[in-house]
Amino acid sequence: QLTPNPHHPILFDHTTDHIPGMVLLEAAHQAATAHTHPTPTTHPTTLHATFHHYTEHHTPTYITTHTTTTNQTPTTHITAHQNNTTVFTAQLTTHTPTDT
Repeated sequence: QLTPNPHHPILFDHTTDHIPGMVLLEAAHQAATAHTHPTPTTHPTTLHATFHHYTEHHTPTYITTHTTTTNQTPTTHITAHQNNTTVFTAQLTTHTPTDT
């Protein structure tokens, strides 16, 4: 469940607005990191995000993830739901750096 701090000085400019897109992007990053843990350290290479609806403060928002792999490249799919409605989706592609 998404539980942002509405008093964060960077992510919120006032507490009565909708949940900002930056909060959902940070939630996507954290969810992808938690989902892929404890795999080796990966670095994001691409992010595709779609904001489908405003995300309200007063209604629980749930974040889900799953991963697919194409050509040995993992992509984590992140979805945010509120009231059984998709409010945000993202696909985060990562790579594992190799030693040179």
